[in-house]
Amino acid sequence: MPLFFRGAAVLAALALLFCACGVPDSLPSAGQPVQGPPSGSAAPEDASPGSVRIPYDPADSLDPLTCTSVQNYYAAGLLYDTLVALDMVGAPQNRLAQEVTFQGNTCIVRIRTDARFSDGSQVTAQDVAYSAAVAKSCPRFSAQLAGLAGVTTPDQYTAVFALSAPDRYFDRSLTFPIFKEGTAGELQTVGEDEENPQTVVARREDGALPVGGGRYLLDPSGTRLTRNQQYHTPVENIRSVYLVDAGSILEQGKALAAGELDLMYTDLRATADLSLGAARRQVMLSNLVFLGVNTQRLGLPEELRSAFSGLLDRDAIARRAYRGFAAAADSLVKQSYSSTPGGEESPPPDALEELLSSLGYGERDDEGWRTYRGRAYTLRLLVNSGNPDREAAAAIVQDAFREAGFRLTLEAVPFEEYTLRIAEGNYDLYLGELRISNNLDFSRLIAPDPALGPGCVRDEELLEVYRQAKAGEIELSALDTALRRTVPVIPLVYRRGIVAISPDFSANIVATEQDIFYNIGEW
Repeated sequence: MPLFFRGAAVLAALALLFCACGVPDSLPSAGQPVQGPPSGSAAPEDASPGSVRIPYDPADSLDPLTCTSVQNYYAAGLLYDTLVALDMVGAPQNRLAQEVTFQGNTCIVRIRTDARFSDGSQVTAQDVAYSAAVAKSCPRFSAQLAGLAGVTTPDQYTAVFALSAPDRYFDRSLTFPIFKEGTAGELQTVGEDEENPQTVVARREDGALPVGGGRYLLDPSGTRLTRNQQYHTPVENIRSVYLVDAGSILEQGKALAAGELDLMYTDLRATADLSLGAARRQVMLSNLVFLGVNTQRLGLPEELRSAFSGLLDRDAIARRAYRGFAAAADSLVKQSYSSTPGGEESPPPDALEELLSSLGYGERDDEGWRTYRGRAYTLRLLVNSGNPDREAAAAIVQDAFREAGFRLTLEAVPFEEYTLRIAEGNYDLYLGELRISNNLDFSRLIAPDPALGPGCVRDEELLEVYRQAKAGEIELSALDTALRRTVPVIPLVYRRGIVAISPDFSANIVATEQDIFYNIGEW
């Protein structure tokens, strides 16, 4: 039976979009002693290659829809399977999906016939349709599924995803967990506006986890995962995954160094001791750090925005502000998504002076500051205080503008004031962060969005290029070229996270943003 759903497009919470980051990423059980494996477990197995100990929060859920800690979310990923998994460069690799094809506004997924849930029942297209509806109602997955209009199931192993517009990158959005139909809570339609109701998931009152069919099963202790022998590609080497209550991120690092954990993950939004652990694996994130430009109020032409972009040393921002855990972003498009980047880089230094002069910024006052139409030209850069990385990046931007003769004053304010001023348009530039969804949804950055400030001017030509690229009518490099030329926002870096590994644990770990256990079958 077809399953349709609809819901209002809801703006993500500002606190998530701009990553307040000054608040430590701590767990409710911080300060408690690190626990070993559950009682009754064979102690020798803990140190063997056949098991791995990871941190989790016992006060949090292992339901990927409702868990709040990043550690529990990744642990939950071992209990549930997805249609596809994104590899190291963001390309989709089939898991539950056997084949993914596109026809116009539809994405057609053929499901493998040997997939089973943990209760032994077969995974069907109806389960996929149900899971898509549930995932779209969950803030964690709603952005990547924003363009999904509904799902139909013409047969037991085919799910047809209807899209609001053609999207050749939608297969990268098929990373939501697949649940057995009806086990993740009932879908409820709520809202006072009858013309635009919202579909939400009701939490299960019994606290039971949804039925999944991932690589591992949760045993009755609740702190040990064991291999799922019914999984379509069973893991052969890592027999057990132990969930260890290791406290806050800082305490997890200490447990790692003491050999009480085998690995831990942090997206580096919180304070972490980066000296701990014998090895680290960097994880590419989709978190873009950028300069928002109030083009509507200031009337800045794209040539000047491009010149401002050319002033910046992105490698210095990645190296100094983010301690090397970031990658320079010359474009909104991550290099891993396109082997053929388009367009020219920002104007080279030897061309910047000529460009600035042609735009009316060639004259300087007695102190060496640039003037415009005979008056000193000053800009304000808004940044949220309490975030050392963000403030350090803002200082590097200020230095670059100063060296070029532009007076740029920093305005570091508390997060609440910061978000309010952006919404009001009370800024010239601001330093922000936004997670770009898997399917390269740049719509919020290239068209005015209240949550990101009113600064971006609607550019119909750029929007048409964006539409064509998403529809597969032109190459991604053409969109890259258009974004570099128009500079709706000034990209700085894409942040990275890390998987830190204990000195006593050895494995060839490939970790991705969606799944830090991406290749656990090869450890």
